[in-house]
Amino acid sequence: MDNDIFIRQYLRPSADGLNRQFTHPLPEIPGLEKCGEFIVQSGLEDTFSTNIISRYESAGTGVRFVEVYKNTENQVKGTFVRLVGTMSLVKKGYPFLFLDAAVSNLNFGTGDQEDLVTRVAIHLPQADEKGRGLFYEQLNRQADAARMEYRVMSFEGLPDFWGPLWRFMKPGIDLDVIRQLRNCAWNAYRAFYSQTVEKADFDYRPVQEHMVFKNSEIEHLMFKKMGLSVPAEVQAAFFSVLVVGV
Repeated sequence: MDNDIFIRQYLRPSADGLNRQFTHPLPEIPGLEKCGEFIVQSGLEDTFSTNIISRYESAGTGVRFVEVYKNTENQVKGTFVRLVGTMSLVKKGYPFLFLDAAVSNLNFGTGDQEDLVTRVAIHLPQADEKGRGLFYEQLNRQADAARMEYRVMSFEGLPDFWGPLWRFMKPGIDLDVIRQLRNCAWNAYRAFYSQTVEKADFDYRPVQEHMVFKNSEIEHLMFKKMGLSVPAEVQAAFFSVLVVGV
């Protein structure tokens, strides 16, 4: 064995191949500083899935912000689900905010290739009724001003503490609306925590356990139904970056 080759070339980090023309400016959170970068990848059967994840913190606001750019693609069929700026943010003592931003070209039920669709879903799990009302009032007001069509829905299978999901869907690729909604979500979250009381002993474990252990398995099965093979443990790794470490 050539020891020098082993020492210099044993394992190289996976490359961040993200095309930056498709990324978004950060939400207008004062003082965000990058404090971590992660790449989570998997290849299984005909599917390759890559997550490029960045973590930021704002010392001034106490907000932790994580964003994700992801491509899960069947390399034979060309069908895919791409996260284009999915994010989580949290101010310690307050609930998490999640925004899922996806562009896909397949039918979620059958896996058949279809026309491109942009979807955004916004969640505020663990908020109480008052806080949730404040948040959605601010979010809806901004969406109405921008003339966005949206729905607020509840889904069976989610824990009671999860609350409703705010959903936007539009045919085609619309990265501008994703950028706009990222800022709208931040503005609504800031209004929410500014008008509610911090809970010093806030227990994030219900959301963390649901995301890492339950939702990872749910999404593994959902991807399988769409003709995409993503191991549950890879989904768990992705979700752990979103919610662990508060």
